[in-house]
Amino acid sequence: MNIRRKHPDLYGIADSARKLITLDQSLRNNQRLLKCVLAEEIGHILYPPRPGHLAFHEAGYTYADHNSRSNIKAIVAQDERKALQWATSVLMPDVVFWRVVRDGINSVYDLADWFDVEEWFVSIKIGFIRRQAWDSGQKLKWRQIIRRE
Repeated sequence: MNIRRKHPDLYGIADSARKLITLDQSLRNNQRLLKCVLAEEIGHILYPPRPGHLAFHEAGYTYADHNSRSNIKAIVAQDERKALQWATSVLMPDVVFWRVVRDGINSVYDLADWFDVEEWFVSIKIGFIRRQAWDSGQKLKWRQIIRRE
């Protein structure tokens, strides 16, 4: 079954009530993307979206769409963050991530290759690490984690 996508970034649908995940068939040709999308969709099963989330996607809105109501955008962003934080934690555990960085694998491309995930997934992981540091009163910069390509 092919999922009709209103937005090109939508490759999967998680039905948390039925514990069912449907993935776009195009993912068969990209195992890294499949792994990242599936992990995020499992995150949506574990952390179900709140009301308004699905309607936001079904209407074809993107996260950056300024025409949508801001409270719905905030809900969607929070729901996505929970799912992605779980997904990146499973596929790129913090302890392993820091060990790999200390061992000299410290570019987005090399980290994606080492963890066998997409580069955008690594960037999201780094964002979560920086936010965690910020929440504990530290200011952690990108260049303290990775080198520029």
